[in-house]
Amino acid sequence: MNLRSALSLGTACVAGYALYASWSWPFRTALFPRVIALPILFLALIELALSVWSSEGEREGHAMDFQLTDDVEPALARKRTIAIIIWTVCFLVLILLVGFPLAVPIFVFAYLKIAGREPWTLTIALTAISWLSMESLFTRLLHLPFPEGLIFELWR
Repeated sequence: MNLRSALSLGTACVAGYALYASWSWPFRTALFPRVIALPILFLALIELALSVWSSEGEREGHAMDFQLTDDVEPALARKRTIAIIIWTVCFLVLILLVGFPLAVPIFVFAYLKIAGREPWTLTIALTAISWLSMESLFTRLLHLPFPEGLIFELWR
């Protein structure tokens, strides 16, 4: 099994688990994860089949040499990679603690102000837009109930 097959299989497993986990949920609650997981599962299985049944020799003429940049020092690239991993983990923890609808605007605000060092007006405007988008699209329009965060569950 090559790396391409392993990645496809791993993606298919995650999407399959998301579908399995949402199977017993009420329809409205399960709609969002199913709408995301079903196409991901389908595409991952297609990619897995293509990677298993096609040999690397057949694709040899289609390969491209891809290089991001040469002008960034490896130490700086490593530092930036670690920083974005930390930001991603913090976002996931924030979703767990306060729930998805509140985590998005809080994260947007924190990221723009701390990592982006953006001016207050832009930070507040984009935070408001992210909150308004979450509230209007998912809560008002689609009526998707998101689980409460752990903080609110423990508070009750």
